[in-house]
Amino acid sequence: MSLFSLSRELLLIILEELDPISLLHFCKSSRYIDSIVANYSTLLYRYELALSGMKDGISSSYSPRERLNPLLRHRNGWLTLNWTSEDKLRIPTPMIVGVSGRFLYHASESSYHGLFQWSLHIYELRSYRTPPVDKLQYCKFNLPFEIRKVAIDAIQNLLVLAELQFPSQDEPITASLHFLDMWTCQQHPQAQNLRFQFQTDWWGTLPPGHRISIERVQIFGIMVGLSVRFGVEEGEGTTELVLVNWHTGIDQQQRFTGDLLSFDILSETCLMVLSHPDEDEDDDSGESAASTWERSQDGLYLHERGKRSPQITIHHIPDGGRLRSAQVISYDLPETWKAISFLKICPNASLKPNVAPPTGTFFHSDPSQRVAVIFVEFASHSIPAGCSKKMALVVKESLFQPPGLGDRTLPWEEWHDRCTVIHLPDDSDAHAFDVVGRKLVFFQSVGEENWVADSRSRLHVLDFNDYAAECLRSIAPRSPAWSWNEKWATASKICKAGTAEFIRTSTTQVQSITWVDATEDAVILYHEREGQTVIRVLTFGDTPVCP
Repeated sequence: MSLFSLSRELLLIILEELDPISLLHFCKSSRYIDSIVANYSTLLYRYELALSGMKDGISSSYSPRERLNPLLRHRNGWLTLNWTSEDKLRIPTPMIVGVSGRFLYHASESSYHGLFQWSLHIYELRSYRTPPVDKLQYCKFNLPFEIRKVAIDAIQNLLVLAELQFPSQDEPITASLHFLDMWTCQQHPQAQNLRFQFQTDWWGTLPPGHRISIERVQIFGIMVGLSVRFGVEEGEGTTELVLVNWHTGIDQQQRFTGDLLSFDILSETCLMVLSHPDEDEDDDSGESAASTWERSQDGLYLHERGKRSPQITIHHIPDGGRLRSAQVISYDLPETWKAISFLKICPNASLKPNVAPPTGTFFHSDPSQRVAVIFVEFASHSIPAGCSKKMALVVKESLFQPPGLGDRTLPWEEWHDRCTVIHLPDDSDAHAFDVVGRKLVFFQSVGEENWVADSRSRLHVLDFNDYAAECLRSIAPRSPAWSWNEKWATASKICKAGTAEFIRTSTTQVQSITWVDATEDAVILYHEREGQTVIRVLTFGDTPVCP
């Protein structure tokens, strides 16, 4: 008996049992099935989830029919850069400002009764993927130390603040992590210790032209990753990385060190480290050595040595123990990329696998479809043939799995077909690469002023969703060139990089942008001028309408 000889009622029962991806594939194979799905809101919602690269939320009190319009408005808003609401904040230019999770924060030094302290402001960002709320949350805390980095995990009510401590000449410079409840700013009830102190390899007062900074703080479950960079003139430097269990305040007893180093905690058992190793580094160590540096009383000096190609290493994080160097898998980047001057992993702001979304979330980016984006820059005088000064390497994050026993190295030739290399035009200057699910957000300066990115810029969003082109055609099926003139004048086009196809949507009008952040719901634009910072939060989506 043919499946299509069954009654519509039986077909509906079968279709209801399919997951969104299977339902999408079934619709692609049969116009008849596609016509049935198009007339049932529950099935249509699941079909559009798969088409959008999204996953359904859990325990939502809203029906699929009520969630369908917010889903379509969210997807189409990103594709056309047409936002639903704008929230604006004007503040004196802070010392630090940014986004962590679904919160915006800024911090600066202030005076209180003649005593200097640091004030931290935290704002909940708007979302149309959750039930409407009467008022977004806001907190302000005064702290007795200088805040260098902020990380927030709202699921765990965890606020991690990083500071640097500069002792006397005979003691090491220390980076501290404070584990706090994000609503009280007191020690988190699950943290056995208020803070973790990380003694760096650098001592005493910094010489002129040298600086130390906290590069990144990342929370994943019970693990917190911390990277600290010591920089010298002309952009040279070295970075140290450590992982710590914030419940116990104990680190993993192993450091990663390198002059170019970036990291991402992929899961509770998997750590990605991006580095540019030297020719004579020991591959079996599991760590990057920083032996290119000579220490003296007035700082660190770089010794030129040969470099291998950049490398991604995936380390296993065992439960309750140290990282074991015997469990490492390495992915070599192209041999011609030896001359890089900068590289980093661009953090992905969407939910990782096995992480539950906030209660009531309607839908969110499918964690299994997340991409890892590696940003690479070459010095102007050493750009390899066939490369651009700035490039982005895009690869599905699921490629990087926890390694088994023993070491393994994959040369570029064995895995390059799993990657998409985006060449940025040599006459552009791209900044602030943010990744959300399968989207890459950045802005391009029109000009430069005194080495700082000019505020006259254009915003770009690259969408690597497998069905992004189909989603775009569903908005304007007969338009060969997509131009949108709503809140912004923007243009979209289908681009190709090798065999991969993606959508590029850009503002055609120049915007006032000094920096950009992105979340699943919004693009956050910063414009600094004359001691003031204007923050614009542009949110995509729509409020569900109950029938």
